[in-house]
Amino acid sequence: MEQLVPKNRVYIDEELKEEYPTVTLSDNDFSAIHFRTMKNLRPYCFHCGDHNLSYGQKYFWHRCANFKHFYCYYCFDYSLKKYNHTCSADGKPILDECKTIEHLLCRKIKFECQWPECKKIFGGSTLKRHEISCDLQPKRLCPVEKCQWSGRIDEMERDHFKQCHDDECKMILRNVVLKLESDKNYYLYILGRFVLVKYVVTELGEVFEHNFDLQLCKDDKLLMSHGIKPVGLVSVNHTLLKKIEGIDSVKSIRKNVVLFVHFEEPQTFKP
Repeated sequence: MEQLVPKNRVYIDEELKEEYPTVTLSDNDFSAIHFRTMKNLRPYCFHCGDHNLSYGQKYFWHRCANFKHFYCYYCFDYSLKKYNHTCSADGKPILDECKTIEHLLCRKIKFECQWPECKKIFGGSTLKRHEISCDLQPKRLCPVEKCQWSGRIDEMERDHFKQCHDDECKMILRNVVLKLESDKNYYLYILGRFVLVKYVVTELGEVFEHNFDLQLCKDDKLLMSHGIKPVGLVSVNHTLLKKIEGIDSVKSIRKNVVLFVHFEEPQTFKP
């Protein structure tokens, strides 16, 4: 999903260069770095685009065996760990969490805001918060059908959705829904695109049927012409129930399930 990930320019401070003398910017990609013998490391999650690869004070580290592609804690724990455990970019196995010198390095790297007119620089843990509230970001049209409101992403989530769509819809600024409510429409903001998830749960005696409808919103539907589509992984108690796409359903003895959503494209590598 590399073409969907924002290309934030990496900023390497002089103190960082002194601490890690072999780190340099890539010659042909301002969003990648060279470190030691490794070339073109891209310090962001290849599923959700998040530059925050740590989780709280714990230094979780997930990267493919090719040592080029990384995954944040949420995307690994709710997706790759349960599903196929292989890199979506090159098909290589994904290594479990470990604390490495590369991880400590990436925690100290900073990034320029993705919006061209903005010159501010942030660390991975604060970059996303700035970008969705940046005054220089382009206005985004509300993803709800027939709604013509437009504005900043943070305003949309904080004010507009709660004032105009609260009874029927919920906007989530990442790709995991931990608490699904029946008869609710969820708008997930993933890699700068909106995915609509319609969800209804039906009780079938002692079993529950979880019904989903995953679809892209408005102009983001153009991704389908490139073979890119949203898919979901439904799990319960750290057990994968089913991979879903489009209109689909899954049965479980549990009323509450977790949904992880990411984009898939036709494979260009050999498994």
